[in-house]
Amino acid sequence: MSYNLTYLSRLDIEDEREGLSEPSGLALAQGHDGFWTVSDDTEKVFKLDREGRVERSESFEIPVKGLEGIALDATGQVLLAVKEETNEIVKLDIAGRTIVNRRRLAHMAGYDSVAGYFADGRENKGLEGITVNVHSGAICVVKEGHPGVLLEVSANLQGIQDHRVLSAANGFRDSTLAAEEIDFSGLAYDAVRHGLWIVSDKARRVFLYDWARDRVVHSAPLGYGKDGRYEEVEKAEGIAVDPAANRLYVVSDKEARLYVFDVRA
Repeated sequence: MSYNLTYLSRLDIEDEREGLSEPSGLALAQGHDGFWTVSDDTEKVFKLDREGRVERSESFEIPVKGLEGIALDATGQVLLAVKEETNEIVKLDIAGRTIVNRRRLAHMAGYDSVAGYFADGRENKGLEGITVNVHSGAICVVKEGHPGVLLEVSANLQGIQDHRVLSAANGFRDSTLAAEEIDFSGLAYDAVRHGLWIVSDKARRVFLYDWARDRVVHSAPLGYGKDGRYEEVEKAEGIAVDPAANRLYVVSDKEARLYVFDVRA
């Protein structure tokens, strides 16, 4: 099925005083009353209101730096993030503002099945995005590239349950980039379409991926009209979806902006 992605607006979310300068992940808050994000250069989790302003009373510091993606679990009480340089998943209790669990992929059961994809040790090609399948409870994380890999991890962080390599063979293509150059910087589970929205900052494109069929069912460039010109979203690092409201949200690391798109068939 094809979907129309229509640009609606953008919000400046940079807050230098609070340390939000390089947003590198995005998740809808409980009740969809705002957003959660992280900045990979700051030991903090940020809560934003619907206008993109930092809610200082809801944001909180954490003793870990370099977080890249963020997601909210089905209970609305726990945030999950990934740390790229260690390929680690971190669980955060919102009420307690504490780390309740953290585990590297290499310490999980089933890691042997994916170890080869992490073996070359290239910098900045580890885990970049995270989301939760609210139907199964499984956690999905994405490796940035060389190659891009989507992994399904158990909710208790004990094991890697399945994985998919993301390539041209299953639909990850762009007219301006070779397939092997497409990177993956964020993802969000769509509970209505039963798919994963995956964003690429190099391709400046979003893909809707069907895990069961192992293929991209739709893709679209991340662009918008401005003053009679076509502009592209630069360095898209996080994505969130509200299927009930037909909204797709993309955050730019370089611009420190939150983009809002209408998405519908």
